[in-house]
Amino acid sequence: MPSAITAPALVSWLRRVFTDSHFFFAIKVLLAMASVLLPGWWLEQTPGAVTLTLGVMAGALSEVDQGPKGRLRHLLLSLVCFFIAICLVTLTIDNPVLFGPLLVISASILILMGAWGSTVGTLGFGILLISLYAMQGHPDSPSFWYQPLLLTLGAAWYGLLSWVVLLIWPYKQVHEQLAQCYFSLSRYLLEKSRFFDSPDQQHQHLRHQLAQLNIQLVSALENTKQMLNRRIQGQECHPQQDELGRLLALYLLVQDMHERATSSHYSYQALNQDLKQLDILKGYQTLLVGLGEACYKLGYAILTHNAYQHPKRLTWALSALEDQLNYSHLQQDYPLHLLSPLKYLGRNMARLHQGLVRAESLTQRQPLPEAITVELAQPKRQPFWPKLKALFHPDSLLFRHSMRLCLCFALGYSLIAYFELERGYWILLTILFVCQPSFSATRKRLVQRILGTIGGILAAVPLLYFFPSIGAQLMILLLGAFIFFTQIKVYYSWAVGFVTLFVLLAFNLQGGTSELIWLPRLFDTLIGCALSFVAVWFIWPDWQRRHLPRLMADAMEANAGYLAAIAQQFAHGRNDSLDYRQSRKQAHLADNQLALAWQNIRVEPVPKYWLNLCFDIAYRNHALLSYLSTLGAHRAQSQLLQQAHGPQIEQLVSQLHVAAKALHNEYVQPASQPIAHHEPTLDAVDDWLILNQQLLSHITLLVNDLYQLAQGFQQQDATIDADPN
Repeated sequence: MPSAITAPALVSWLRRVFTDSHFFFAIKVLLAMASVLLPGWWLEQTPGAVTLTLGVMAGALSEVDQGPKGRLRHLLLSLVCFFIAICLVTLTIDNPVLFGPLLVISASILILMGAWGSTVGTLGFGILLISLYAMQGHPDSPSFWYQPLLLTLGAAWYGLLSWVVLLIWPYKQVHEQLAQCYFSLSRYLLEKSRFFDSPDQQHQHLRHQLAQLNIQLVSALENTKQMLNRRIQGQECHPQQDELGRLLALYLLVQDMHERATSSHYSYQALNQDLKQLDILKGYQTLLVGLGEACYKLGYAILTHNAYQHPKRLTWALSALEDQLNYSHLQQDYPLHLLSPLKYLGRNMARLHQGLVRAESLTQRQPLPEAITVELAQPKRQPFWPKLKALFHPDSLLFRHSMRLCLCFALGYSLIAYFELERGYWILLTILFVCQPSFSATRKRLVQRILGTIGGILAAVPLLYFFPSIGAQLMILLLGAFIFFTQIKVYYSWAVGFVTLFVLLAFNLQGGTSELIWLPRLFDTLIGCALSFVAVWFIWPDWQRRHLPRLMADAMEANAGYLAAIAQQFAHGRNDSLDYRQSRKQAHLADNQLALAWQNIRVEPVPKYWLNLCFDIAYRNHALLSYLSTLGAHRAQSQLLQQAHGPQIEQLVSQLHVAAKALHNEYVQPASQPIAHHEPTLDAVDDWLILNQQLLSHITLLVNDLYQLAQGFQQQDATIDADPN
């Protein structure tokens, strides 16, 4: 009996583990490394086998998401570039006068390649990484062709293995990424449910938490869209009755659910004060928690390729909430301006419930009733020369980052050449991983890198003392690589610790020595971190305060576009067209940038005024986006609403555009009287009209506030010089 009970649980656990994206990625790397290390050990060719594993590591870190044909093309291009780069390193490394400038110029070009997309940027990073591996292993190379062949073959072996896996499971990564959308949506709904039982003092903190969770959700949606686009482009026609069609339908569904989840129908602080029926608030909270848990179950079903079973209790909870609201209306006679948003909040949750019911049928592996022909947004291709001109402008973030990295490389290599540090290229490896485009990201990576490196070294010393044999070191090396790939996207400090253990052992075994040289590696790490920190502080520092006016302008412009797209549907009816979805996405992306700016500016040396200003802007913009999402979630054709509030909406859109234009062009924002906001009329009896009147009132107040905050930039620039440099 116990085995009958535990067997299904074990199968479920194994299914969950092997469908986890990080674990599966680590399994592929482990298989590729073990398949070259173990035969090499058996044939007593451990140094060569370890060199192959370094190629495997570089190949895995430079892997990109593409379909089978695109992945194969990228693999072949990567191998050619890897081979050429390693040959150049081997040919010139013994001539510092030639190698130093070549290193700096090559690093600059490889970093700037990122301007042509993530695929090209990842290739540039991979070339730089494998070149650094070749530099570190050069003293142990017995011949010119030793490293170019072995490192390239290692990357080729991993790439071939990963390509075969892709042929077997072509949509596995799409399943994983789509599941992350529903997991992120679940976290968002569960956090939002806390509004109903939290004191008023915590609501501002909850808004901030929701803004941070929305960053994860929007990022997951954008990554999923890119993956779907790459798969759809590889087909001759639109996806129809197949797995890709179901995945596309589930993606469109989570987009609509996202708009409903981010909506705000009523001020939660006012709701707790105006509504004395705690049972109703508890009902809303219970239903929102249930919807969040159901989204997690749906994401788990997508991840594990199972059918989703929608909880039947949610139907009962919706019915009970509706009955409770009607009962309260009859007994307490609440005013319409309170009941109308509550009713639409309930309807919004009902639509989320219906979306989950729809997802249940989509995961049943049954033929789709109709072809999915919805168009997804394609990235706009900018002409080469204008893009190149913009790239080399001092305001380009990527250009600034490449210059900082190159100067760090120049200083690092100068130390290596001056002190004749034969294995000092660990300094450059540290710089590559620590030096990031922004100060806050570099500071975070710096702490994580130091802690991880110290942890890896402290773990390596006793492990090698108790397990000195080569076989044991190979097992530890494989374990370190495996754990690194399971943790690299989750806990970077842990990942750094295990990759430090891996690389220490790899370079020791590559040189045929069993003695661990750990103290120089620690000093190299500290030097690399110090150079990165100094560079990001003094060389074109990317302070978020400088970007705040532009980020605010982008957000106001995006909100204006979103509001205009919603208003257009008042005249023509509800339609999830590409233009509407694009406007909605741009508003969320701009809001995320403001939330990230607030997150980053807190660790930068700026006056408190800018901290408060950034928080006020991010907080009000996210609140504005929440009310716009509500307006969009319940949009419908209404001539009456268009006639009554059309001029007000046009004025709001114009006000946002005026402020955005002034911030973008850095001229004094024209003085403007606040837009008059109209309280909901008490004689209105239509719930939908009352809701829209309330939403437009909230939106008007927030637009006025943002307009005033935008004017504050010019006022403060005249009196405060907040630039630390």
